[in-house]
Amino acid sequence: MKAAILKDLTDRYQGEDEKFMQESSALDPRFRTLQHLGSGEREDVFERIKFKASQMQQQDQDVLPRSPHPADLDDSSASFVPPLKKHALEDLLGSSFSSNQVTGGIQAEIDSYCKEALVSLSACPLKWWRDNAGRYPILSSLAKTYLCIPATSVSSERVFSTAGDIVNAQRSLLLPCNVDLLIFLKKNLNIS
Repeated sequence: MKAAILKDLTDRYQGEDEKFMQESSALDPRFRTLQHLGSGEREDVFERIKFKASQMQQQDQDVLPRSPHPADLDDSSASFVPPLKKHALEDLLGSSFSSNQVTGGIQAEIDSYCKEALVSLSACPLKWWRDNAGRYPILSSLAKTYLCIPATSVSSERVFSTAGDIVNAQRSLLLPCNVDLLIFLKKNLNIS
């Protein structure tokens, strides 16, 4: 059964989808060891996570508004915020120095995260990230973007659609076991 599931997932998820699934698995504290991958592939996954986390942090820094100094405000300029002044050193070394600091902080978080004790399979990953957001602020915000995506399948939605066709206002008194039987028959009975 495991081999059939693995074959189906391998056929279904390739390329960017596979990379996304690997990154999602790495950010799920229950599966962060990525046992199913080789060491080189694990390193690639965490390098991609580091890159995406640095991109996200850079975007957050670019978007944050600067609050004006109280001495800069008067009645006519209450909503105007002057642009930040760059110093010569910032202009010269700004992008390379700040990006090194950002990736260094992310790397430290990733190293610490990988050394964490294993989490039970029954644990909720979103609750774990909420509880550990103070220790891993960069990774927790990235994990929320990955782990908030609901895992759905077309086949499960078809079953709900079939159930909606069977249980309607006229048939609302059907017992649950009869509904299960009718859904089973509708999905599995081929009438030629």
